[in-house]
Amino acid sequence: MPAPEKRNTVIEVHWESAVTWAIVGLISLILGLILYFYFGNIRVGIKNATSFDFSSFAWPLLALAPLAFMYAGYRVWASRREPSVLASCPYCNYEMEFTTVPEDDFTCDSCHRRVPVLDGRVLEVHGVTCGYCGHVNYMSEKTLVLICEDCDREIPLLNPDTGEMRHLPRGFARVDDDGVYELVLVAEGKEKEALITSLQHMLALNRNQLRSMLESLPVTLLTGIPRRKAEMLKAQVEASGGTAEFKLIGKQDQAAQQTSV
Repeated sequence: MPAPEKRNTVIEVHWESAVTWAIVGLISLILGLILYFYFGNIRVGIKNATSFDFSSFAWPLLALAPLAFMYAGYRVWASRREPSVLASCPYCNYEMEFTTVPEDDFTCDSCHRRVPVLDGRVLEVHGVTCGYCGHVNYMSEKTLVLICEDCDREIPLLNPDTGEMRHLPRGFARVDDDGVYELVLVAEGKEKEALITSLQHMLALNRNQLRSMLESLPVTLLTGIPRRKAEMLKAQVEASGGTAEFKLIGKQDQAAQQTSV
């Protein structure tokens, strides 16, 4: 599907053509007049010289000039007759003019983002916070894969109608089982403070308690959690520079029996 044409681009093409043909017409007119008035009878040869009428070359040029001017005028007239269809950018609300209703995505002239279009309508965009770095990214109903603009990680997206993931990121495998897992912190990495901040939100502990935990690695962070939560928390720990792993410790029915006992 061809990209939608912006009205100012189409008008610019009209005017470039109009100026070009106007110059062609002007040059043809000047050359034709020079040939007609100044090169009418030119003597050719040395002996038995004869005259040659160069004004015959003037007539095609003089005939071309008004045709070129007429076509240039037509392109100016056509530029004023181009239809105008307004489309607003959902990111910055900047309005752009097109010659037809956009049927495909286009780039905003103001914020330079790619504007999603579906069936001739500009789609709304929604902010999605990256779970790794906290940067706000934007998606529409057409978005299948979302890469964070800040950390370049792929953000898992859920289909609001089914609750299923639209696309599974590489290395992010969803496994539906009835097992329960424990999340173990294996190494703290180089950015200790960033890891402590991440664990503080995850475990609701103070920083002194977390520093004590980091002195006796490996340490179990959470236990009795489903696989999907373990995968998400593992990714969160690794985004903060730490190294974590999760282990199967039993089934949900076994965990329930142990809790009741």
